[in-house]
Amino acid sequence: MHFRVPSPRVLKALDTAIGTLICASVALFLALIFNQSRLELVLPLVCLAIVVAMAARFGVATGVLGSLVSALLLAYFVYSPEHSLRISSPEARANVSWLLLGGISLSFLFTPRRERSSKDQEEDTPEEQR
Repeated sequence: MHFRVPSPRVLKALDTAIGTLICASVALFLALIFNQSRLELVLPLVCLAIVVAMAARFGVATGVLGSLVSALLLAYFVYSPEHSLRISSPEARANVSWLLLGGISLSFLFTPRRERSSKDQEEDTPEEQR
């Protein structure tokens, strides 16, 4: 039996989806467990650590999407008024903003550089060096 190998684009999209789902599931789990507790102001920082770890493993797109989805889930399920994306507490709003800002910027910072293909390197070298 011979299996067809998916294209690199499909694999990259699958990696992004897996990392984003991990970020979303951790945020949802934390939101359901620590809802209405004193730890609710710390939840965005915990999610930020998960987003940065997923971005380091799966790439920038995962970090950006993971931080967006985590912030939306926390705003909807944890902060009052519940079941709304509006956040009435200034402290909670600031922490969710830090999740978004830190998640997006740190995703670019902690994502490992990918090796360039030889074709890309040939295009960047001047003609007299070839």
